[in-house]
Amino acid sequence: MSSPQQAQQVSKIKKIEWYAGQLFSDAVTKDKAGKIEEAITDYLQAADLLLLLSKNQDIYTVWKAYTDRATACQQRVKVLMAKKRLEQSQSEQT
Repeated sequence: MSSPQQAQQVSKIKKIEWYAGQLFSDAVTKDKAGKIEEAITDYLQAADLLLLLSKNQDIYTVWKAYTDRATACQQRVKVLMAKKRLEQSQSEQT
């Protein structure tokens, strides 16, 4: 791969990294605002992008960083889904 092609590839990766970070930030904001469904969507999209970025990584530490961040997003989704189910069951009881 020539140098301009490598630069273009790095640029695409940086844009995807930025977008994943933006989705994560938006998810945290929506999470704090109580917009659970919207936060779940953003967390899952961020996790998807991070896993996509990790897929072709040859460097272990970079791969691990992406997968750890994706795992954190997925874990937060599990918590939010449980919270949503709890809220729904409580509202059905009242």
